[in-house]
Amino acid sequence: MANKPMLDVLIIGAGFAGICAGIKLRQAGIERFRIYDKADGIGGTWWNNVYPGAACDIPSHLYCYSFEPNPHWSRLYSPQDEIQAYIEGCADKYGLRPHLSLGREIRALRYDDETATWEAEFTDGERVHARFVINGSGGLHRPSTPQFKGAERFRGITMHTAEWDRDFDPTGKDIAIIGSAASAIQVLPAIADRAKSISLYQRTPNYILPRNDFAYSDRWKRLFRRFPLLNRLHRLMIFYRLELFVYPIITRGEYRAKRMEEARRYIKVMTRGRKVRAAMVPDYEMGCKRMLISDDFFDALNADNVELVPQPIEEITETGIISSDGGERPFDAIVYATGFDMEGHLFGIDITGENGITLRRAWNDGAQAYRGVMAPGFPNYFMATGPNTGVGTASVVYMIEQSIGWIMKCIRRAGADKVVSVTPEATAAYNSRIQAAFPDTVWTSGCQSWYRKPDGRIEILYPHDARSYRRQMKRVDRQHVLFTPVAEATRPTLQAAK
Repeated sequence: MANKPMLDVLIIGAGFAGICAGIKLRQAGIERFRIYDKADGIGGTWWNNVYPGAACDIPSHLYCYSFEPNPHWSRLYSPQDEIQAYIEGCADKYGLRPHLSLGREIRALRYDDETATWEAEFTDGERVHARFVINGSGGLHRPSTPQFKGAERFRGITMHTAEWDRDFDPTGKDIAIIGSAASAIQVLPAIADRAKSISLYQRTPNYILPRNDFAYSDRWKRLFRRFPLLNRLHRLMIFYRLELFVYPIITRGEYRAKRMEEARRYIKVMTRGRKVRAAMVPDYEMGCKRMLISDDFFDALNADNVELVPQPIEEITETGIISSDGGERPFDAIVYATGFDMEGHLFGIDITGENGITLRRAWNDGAQAYRGVMAPGFPNYFMATGPNTGVGTASVVYMIEQSIGWIMKCIRRAGADKVVSVTPEATAAYNSRIQAAFPDTVWTSGCQSWYRKPDGRIEILYPHDARSYRRQMKRVDRQHVLFTPVAEATRPTLQAAK
C-alpha cells in the first residue's frame, strides 16, 4: 500500500458539486485531489442534457456559486450552454484543469479497514487509493426509460432527452414525445415549428406556471459588473422571493389553495379546446409534484401540428404507438422525456464500507444519511447531494455549497491522521426528525410522484426551507461526528496520484 499512488481526496463528478469541492480544497491548501467524471466534459447535468430548449428553472443569479457571481447572465433563466460554460469557466479560473480526469467511470469503491483508505476501481480496471471520497454525482444523469411493450421493434429514431442526438433534425418529421413534465415542456416549443407533427403523450397533468423570463440588458450587465453589491442584492432578492413566496406553497394549506386556484385558471385560459383543457388541469394539490414554469409551452401545445394524447400507451409497434383509445399513430422518431433514475444516482457505484457492508445493504430499509452527507459504517465518505438534500424551491447549487462547506470542516479537522465517521444513533435521530416533518408538507398529500417511494417514504427532499439547511450545516457536532486517530503502523504514505 505504501508504494501505491494515494490521493488525499477523490472527487466523483465534474458538475457543480465536484467543481465546488475542488475549489474549496485548493483554497484550503489541499492539492492532492482528483476529480473524476465518466463524461468527456465538465458540467455534469449541463454537459449531458443538450436537448433543444434545455434551461434551468431557477433564476441564473441564484443558480451559481455565491463566491463566484456572474454579471454576464443573458437572461433571468439562462440556457444550458451558458450554465455549462459557467462551470467550465470556474474550473479554469480556480486552476482545476490539472486535477481533472474525464471519461473515467468508477465501477466500485471499497474501504480498507486496515489502512483506513478507500480504493476506487474504474471500468478499465485501474485502481486509485484515497483517504477521503466526496461523491459529487448528481441525480440528473441516469435516464429513466419506461419499458413499453414492443419498444424494441420500433424502426425509427429513439432517444431520451438526456441522450439527445445533436445531429437529429426534426424538420418534416412525425415525432412522439413521451412525458409531459420538465424536459418535455422545454423541448416541445423548441422543435414544434420545424416538425411535421408532434404527439405529446401525457400520463399526469402538471401545474405549469408562467416563467416570466426576460433578457438582461447590456446596461444591467454593466451595472452588475461595476457594482458587485448590486449583483449580490439581486441574488438575495431572488433567494428570498423563493423562500418567502414560493416555499409556503409546500407547507401552508390556505396559501397553497389560493395559488392553486390561480394556477388552474391560468392553465384553462392558456389551453385551446375543451378536451385539452380538461386533460391539462391537475386534480391534485399544487406542489405535490414538481411545479413547472414555461412561457412558450402552451403556444406550442395549441399549434395545429401538435396533439395532446392523455391516453396510456398500450404498445409500440415497428412504425408507431398504440394508445388505450385504440388508435395507432405513425412516427419517424420517439423522444422519451421521462426523467431520471434517482435511485440509480444513489446506487450507481458499488460502495463497500467497514466490515464488507455495502451501501445498498445498509440502506435496505431506505436511504438515510446524517445531514444528507454521511452514512454510518462508511468513514471518510461524503455525499454532496445525498438523501433528503433536495430543497423544494431554492437552488441546488446553494444546497451544494452548504454541504461542501460542512465536508471541508470535517476534512480540515481530520488533518493527516484522523478518520471521520458518524454514529448510527445520531444518524437515526436525524432521519427520524426529517421523516416526522414530512406530514406537514404537501408532498404527503396523496399524489404519486418521483419524490415518494411506493411505501410512501421520501428520500429525495428536505422538508424545510434552504435557510434551515444552512443553519444546520454551520457546525460539526463532535458528539455525532467522530474523529478517530489512525494507528501509526497503518497510516499510509501519501503520494500524488497521476
